[in-house]
Amino acid sequence: MATSAPIRRKLENSPDLFTIPSQRTNISTFVRQTYFAYFKVKLGDQDKVWAPHKVCKQCVEGLRMWTNGKRAKLPFSILMIWREPKDHSSDCYFCIVKTSGYNKKNKCKIEYPSLLSAIRPVPHSAEIPVPAFNEFPSLEEGE
Repeated sequence: MATSAPIRRKLENSPDLFTIPSQRTNISTFVRQTYFAYFKVKLGDQDKVWAPHKVCKQCVEGLRMWTNGKRAKLPFSILMIWREPKDHSSDCYFCIVKTSGYNKKNKCKIEYPSLLSAIRPVPHSAEIPVPAFNEFPSLEEGE
């Protein structure tokens, strides 16, 4: 009998290797709070192997500038949505995308697929306006 459970195996690429090493930083309380304030969702799935556990410094700086009123908006209203892949050959972003051999100058040539497990970012629109920063939200459970 076939099972619908995801296939368990090691990912071809670590989710944390999708930013240039010098541009990676850890997910801090500031990042969690600001992410929640801007995108209206909590940063989750940090206990999952298939979720990124690092963020790019440029994104953190964009969030910091937004909270200080020095930047009106980020490029996206909805960031990449990560879901558990169903299999490693056709639905695992970190197995399909090849990042070795790329650097800051040629990273724009990397081909990024749109998958059910990795839904691409969405830009701002009339339906999804730019949020205004008022305060850092609480990250407490149950609120």
